[in-house]
Amino acid sequence: MFSVRLPSIALAILFVLAPAGCKRRYDVGDEVLVDWEKNTYPAVILETAGPTKFKVHYKGYDPIWDEVVPRDRIKGPVEGKVVHPEPPPKVRAKALQAAQTNIYKIGDRVRVEWHGTMYPAIVVGIVGQERYRIHFEGYGDEWDDTVGLNRIQPR
Repeated sequence: MFSVRLPSIALAILFVLAPAGCKRRYDVGDEVLVDWEKNTYPAVILETAGPTKFKVHYKGYDPIWDEVVPRDRIKGPVEGKVVHPEPPPKVRAKALQAAQTNIYKIGDRVRVEWHGTMYPAIVVGIVGQERYRIHFEGYGDEWDDTVGLNRIQPR
């Protein structure tokens, strides 16, 4: 009788303890929150770089900032609307440098191509050499985009 009860007790313990030891699995394409320069930013997983490392792209940032991060910097999946924190100091420094020579400045009214149609927009940030964060006029912040010169025209 003891041998019959032991497997059922062990199985019950396994069901109780298993979720505590399991970590969420992340896959390519998952939208996640990642610790970056002392803040949490939305990102997308581009590739798996090892059993506990992932290459991520920070949403709204130039691909030059893509990096491989350890699993412990991923804080979980993106759920609902995410407010983007201010850019990290190293990004702001690079943007300030680029702002000295870029064609457009913050506040410039422009037209931006989106799926073959031009829409009025305003430059709300400079993210790199001829790379701009824009806000489409009349649309919510969730439509903000990062664009290069190939998609932007003066008004």
